[in-house]
Amino acid sequence: MNSFHYPEMPMYSHDHATYCRQMYEWHTKMAQYHEQKKAYHMERAKQFQQLRPINTATKKNPEDIVA
Repeated sequence: MNSFHYPEMPMYSHDHATYCRQMYEWHTKMAQYHEQKKAYHMERAKQFQQLRPINTATKKNPEDIVA
């Protein structure tokens, strides 16, 4: 199973220029992380979609399902 770890957000350290650079890099990494996570979950969804029963006799009408 894949394990996702968020990169730690930089802490402000009175050096505004460094902090801005670090935050830029962090947000860039987070954007890539979310794209990777999205791709992972879409792939898993496709795998489960393929495992669904195809037999129409086993399919239920959405109205028949009680939540």
